[in-house]
Amino acid sequence: MSTATLDKNVQTTALAAGPNQKYWDIGLASFNSGDVATTAMQKIWAAMAPPASLPLLASIVGALFGDTYWATTKMDVNLLAGDLQAALGLNPADCQKAAKFAFQNWYGLVVRGNFGDNGGIPKSDPVTASPDVVVNGKAALTVQQLVTQWNVFIYTPQPGLKNNTYGRAQSLNIQVPITQPTLQMFFSDAGFNTPPSSWIQQFTFDGDPTSPMQTINPGPVPVGGRIANSNAFAFTPPGAGHYCLIAVVGTEFFTNNPLNTPGNWNSTEWIHCNGAAGWHNVDVVQSNQESLKFANQDGVPETFVFEARCSNLPKGTVVSLRCDDQRLAYAIDSRGVKINSAYQIVSTKAEIPPNFVGDLQVQIDTPDGKTLPAGAAVDVSMDWHLSRDHERYIDAVDLLGDTRALHEGHPVRVPMGNFTFVGKD
Repeated sequence: MSTATLDKNVQTTALAAGPNQKYWDIGLASFNSGDVATTAMQKIWAAMAPPASLPLLASIVGALFGDTYWATTKMDVNLLAGDLQAALGLNPADCQKAAKFAFQNWYGLVVRGNFGDNGGIPKSDPVTASPDVVVNGKAALTVQQLVTQWNVFIYTPQPGLKNNTYGRAQSLNIQVPITQPTLQMFFSDAGFNTPPSSWIQQFTFDGDPTSPMQTINPGPVPVGGRIANSNAFAFTPPGAGHYCLIAVVGTEFFTNNPLNTPGNWNSTEWIHCNGAAGWHNVDVVQSNQESLKFANQDGVPETFVFEARCSNLPKGTVVSLRCDDQRLAYAIDSRGVKINSAYQIVSTKAEIPPNFVGDLQVQIDTPDGKTLPAGAAVDVSMDWHLSRDHERYIDAVDLLGDTRALHEGHPVRVPMGNFTFVGKD
């Protein structure tokens, strides 16, 4: 395991209550009494001193009644706006604006998609490089180790072993304690856009499908508190290959069941808009040829772009992306590209048949024939290429925030995940 000094920013105690704390407390009391969301809205609104804040109200109720507003792949702005209008009789446009404000951040336990993830929704790419999925081989870790070494990237799965595996999360944007944090974990073959039916649930060493999470000092998770699971999952890689690990965190406010609805759009929306789930798609390169699963989950052909972003490779290394599966209309083939700069992209585009699952071969031929050295990395990505006439084009523009593409009619590319191969020490 890597070592590091204690993170100076570790937050394990409650922060000072803000001026809005009383409204959060009213919302929590309403939730605990079994009220429906609209009743909680009315109670909080009645207590707010003029001028009352509709965005604040939407944020509180959207956070505490997360299960009410979760719509399979994301929090539903329209559901929250409709309840605000029904409960308070306010202008629908104002309710819609407040609901959008509420769901532009994640309220509750956040599992980082990458080191820069601060809880914004949708998450910024890459969303599959979570530092909060921790694998430490045969050595067990304590909650204190996992929390104090918050920014240590631990991922050393050992084939043939029951690897001690953990998840981390932090309470963000929510002003009440969390009392029932739990973790589920899944794995799938390394790659992109794997259908949820291929995810394999993990169990703790005691055989439980969930593991409780806690701060260093057991008890309710305070505002800003950082947590990890106390009972390790026993991840046993079925072979010596690469795997994607998925952490799914739930609370009393948000159950957070894993994605169970297939489809390209459902998968990309779930991974970008579920702040309490994280993927880890980073591993040490094992050979000069690696294989990654990729899928078109839809019942129609779709176009995807495959890229290898090469950083600090030995000069003269040749990189290629290939799949010559006979079910393809034509082979995916970037052809071999010689790497002559510190950062270089190898790219190819292909139309993928309906309901297709295949293997992308990533060839990395260094001048000396060895695997990548320390400091080198090949980040392989798959993007969904959508033209303006695609039925999901407007949704994609909204997810990406790419209004320029909409105005100019340009195609857009929706990230479907990355897998990063790093060199050996």
